[in-house]
Amino acid sequence: MKALVLFVLLFFVAWDLGWLAAGMRQTPPWRLRRLREGVAKPQLLDVRTPAEYALFHIPGAINRPEAMTADPASLGLDPKRAVVVVCMTGHRSPFVAKKLAAKGYEASNLTWGMLGWKLAGGESVSGDGR
Repeated sequence: MKALVLFVLLFFVAWDLGWLAAGMRQTPPWRLRRLREGVAKPQLLDVRTPAEYALFHIPGAINRPEAMTADPASLGLDPKRAVVVVCMTGHRSPFVAKKLAAKGYEASNLTWGMLGWKLAGGESVSGDGR
């Protein structure tokens, strides 16, 4: 069991280091908490399914699961503001963040996703946001 836990931890670290090496900006949960308290709050793009989003999400996050395949211009984001892309574990969102960055957005990935956000004590709400 210890070997499995160690393997999973190493996988997460290697995954994040790989994205860093590829030039993808990462936003750790504790940094996002500070950014949300500041004046220039980032936009939060949650790319999880509607069911995952309804379970819990960061207040103010917009749910756009279609972001994986959609044109970034169709997502309703302000291209002049920073965007933090969120998924459950940080394994879907880097692909969207990289696509947004390629289109000129200041985009980053929430490191470890919503699981990391919750483990770091980040605030969340339930419901579909409607």
